Amino acid sequence: MSRLERLHPGLQRWIKEQGWPGLRPIQEAAMDPILAGDSCVLEAPTAGGKTEAVLFPTLTRAAENPSDSVQVLYIAPLRALLNNLETRGEDYATCCALHAFKWHGDVSQSKKVESLKAPPQLLLTTPESIEAILLRKPGWHRFFHALDTVIIDEAHNFAGGDRGGHLIALLDRLEGGVGRSLQRIALSATIGNPDAMCRWLTGHRKPARRIQVATTHKQKNDFQVQYFDAREDTDSTPIADRAAMRLLRSLVGELKGNRGITFVRSRSKAEDIAKAVQQFSGDRIKVRTHHSNISKFFREEAESQIQQAGEQGIEAIISTSTLELGIDIGELDRIIQLGALASPSAFLQRVGRTGRRPGKPRHFRGLTQDEDELLLLTATVSLGVEHDSESLRLRRRAFHLLAHQVLCVSLQYHGVSANKAWEILSGGYAFSGIERAEYDRLIAHMQQEDYLREADGVLVPGLAAEKRYLTGSWRNLFAVFSTAPLYEVLEGRTQVGTLDTSFVESLEVPFYFILAGRLWKAWDVDLEHHVIKASRAKDGTVPHWESFGGPDVPLETSQRVGEFLYGYRSLPDFLDESARRRMETLCHESPPGGGWSPEAIECHISGGGRAILRTFAGDTLNRTLGKLIESQGTVVSGNYAGLEIKKGPDDPDEFRQMLRETFERLAEDRDMDHCMDVLNRTQKPFFFSPFKPMLPDEFTRAALVDQNTDLPGLQAFLARRI
Repeated sequence: MSRLERLHPGLQRWIKEQGWPGLRPIQEAAMDPILAGDSCVLEAPTAGGKTEAVLFPTLTRAAENPSDSVQVLYIAPLRALLNNLETRGEDYATCCALHAFKWHGDVSQSKKVESLKAPPQLLLTTPESIEAILLRKPGWHRFFHALDTVIIDEAHNFAGGDRGGHLIALLDRLEGGVGRSLQRIALSATIGNPDAMCRWLTGHRKPARRIQVATTHKQKNDFQVQYFDAREDTDSTPIADRAAMRLLRSLVGELKGNRGITFVRSRSKAEDIAKAVQQFSGDRIKVRTHHSNISKFFREEAESQIQQAGEQGIEAIISTSTLELGIDIGELDRIIQLGALASPSAFLQRVGRTGRRPGKPRHFRGLTQDEDELLLLTATVSLGVEHDSESLRLRRRAFHLLAHQVLCVSLQYHGVSANKAWEILSGGYAFSGIERAEYDRLIAHMQQEDYLREADGVLVPGLAAEKRYLTGSWRNLFAVFSTAPLYEVLEGRTQVGTLDTSFVESLEVPFYFILAGRLWKAWDVDLEHHVIKASRAKDGTVPHWESFGGPDVPLETSQRVGEFLYGYRSLPDFLDESARRRMETLCHESPPGGGWSPEAIECHISGGGRAILRTFAGDTLNRTLGKLIESQGTVVSGNYAGLEIKKGPDDPDEFRQMLRETFERLAEDRDMDHCMDVLNRTQKPFFFSPFKPMLPDEFTRAALVDQNTDLPGLQAFLARRI
């Protein structure tokens, strides 16, 4: 029997009616493991057929023994993704004589009540909606009693953040409720550490299987990075000839007569670019914007209009990362990036929207006026051409999530013992670095602060929890996990740029940073709305870190920048003439033999207790190393490429010895507990999560260190270079 013949007859008929020649490679590869009930991670590019690869076999199996319960649970990070999937889910379920239902915050309560009375076999939802069902719907156990399979769409979007830890805890709680292990399936774009994703998905159980299909043909690419050099612009340069106008002219030329998305890093930038395109083109190019400040109605309108031809359609959407995930808006002609992009996986996710038709190349243009952005764009696109992605950072000591989940479990079961809560939750990857003794201290602290109290031998919410989290329909308990990867930096009411969340939440206010070539002082951070109020700082104030204005630059992108600058890799063909000239100049300024290599760190020690380290290790590893060096009485600043150390030993030999001992101690796994203690001790226990009030300071520090540094990653990096 072929794999196609193993599917439900209704799905076989549907495939035939669609004129499919057969199953796609990822669908063929996934069929046997999924039908066998194996937990697995499916990796395939955008539009690779992953959704059908999981729904076809899971619905086939559900139809063999249909139940009056949810049997297949499909979880996505965005409501828009569920809206986009709803019709397909209903069609596939109907083919198998099953029922599907979409459940999220925009669905009416009356429809949800009907669904509880007559449960669908396929439920499409978000983690937050599952939490609400478990806590607010008395019939949740009957609703899920025959649950067999959980599918996590865009799993890479979940895994590295709080929502991922929350999601896995929810799956463990569902397993506790139904009394058996569930088949867990994750759908993901290419990631740099797939084995870690397989462990994240299943926690303390056997790791999930990895299913990946190699590309059978080399896809053609039409990629170009363009650099618009503004250094020669003067007041006498005609406006039409200035770099900014040349960039805009190139952007309009790309958009004219084509359908595409232009990605920018901030909401205000999206609006500014949209206005500029319309003005420059005389309103001949129809443009819409797409970001989190725009209402759901207008975002969906833009998604619909980009798919339409003629007067009803539009040529372009100017978007932040809100359109990066797999919302299906059809085949696009162009993907354009304004400014730097540091994540190869984000690049692959975006450019995967083009070149879907046979013989048509993927099309990408990266446009920038900034040489630092040029470096990152060149490195990122270079990795993307090779289908290489960065590794995900997965948390293991998320004490704030553990406190939240203990509170939720006590509500779910109307009281729970500390042992039972630990039994349910401790298998999740986000809690795998937390010891039982630490958990006991957390429970004792929550009782002491009256977030929990003991009644008849079980833990129930205390008065402090009721006041902080259980008012206003429990909104503060549900709507807590921000998806925003960036903070907006405001000077007065003017947005001056963006900063990465992990960078911002690793520092105590006030702090200093460099953005847009200027020194800034952050004097207020709004954690709920992801806004920083900042003012320009005086010259001479030492910044903690220099940011390119986006998420942390990963190790993989950083190393590729170093390889280009120091001559270990030839410049790629996708650079335009201006970009190539500028890159050649930058490479000449960092000649081969300068001390850095992919296997070595460059160290320059000068007089006055100063040193420069060139690591190209990325923001997270450099930040971790910087904190350890700074704990020895120095002052450290830096960025993804390296560190600048000030106020170190005046004697160069003593300085060199201090650095050597630090590196060797890390590389040889000596005193790692001491290094972790240093990171925890020097971390300020500031407010970083709505659940921070439930934590003692020691666990707040530990959660922040877990979130914003990477000591094991730094150790592995140095071990290969010392």
